[in-house]
Amino acid sequence: MSELKLSSFVLFVVDVPKSKEFYMRVLDQEVTMDINSINVGFKSGLAIWDKKYATNVIFENQNVNKSDNTNLEIYFETNALDEVFKKVSDMNVTILHGIKTQPWQLRVFRFYDPEKFIIEAAETMEEVIKRLSKENMTVDAIAEKTFMPKEVVQAMLG
Repeated sequence: MSELKLSSFVLFVVDVPKSKEFYMRVLDQEVTMDINSINVGFKSGLAIWDKKYATNVIFENQNVNKSDNTNLEIYFETNALDEVFKKVSDMNVTILHGIKTQPWQLRVFRFYDPEKFIIEAAETMEEVIKRLSKENMTVDAIAEKTFMPKEVVQAMLG
């Protein structure tokens, strides 16, 4: 199977600006991505996501069992998402949803570990940008669709 790389831990928080400020000020974390103050990534790999928004994206308005560990997501990346999905699907694992495309164009699926922590497996953003480029999208269009700075898109395309 293709390698799954642990990319980050994502904390689902109630107040993103407050949490962002805390991690920046108290722990000297450098912001590398901030999508409309709902999804913030730090250089260290830690990420924070607005809990209400995350819950809606992941569970699509389904009722969430309060006993599930829904304040944290363990995030893995792979260049072989379909292969990983097949492997996980063939095992006795509870899948939250099949492969779907997030608003920023990232293809993902999510499932539970034995303790009901959410695990996300996703393609890399570099793969997303390459895929969109192969669909003949311009750099500007890719940047707009992925919420990535134009300079980052250009760098990933080489």
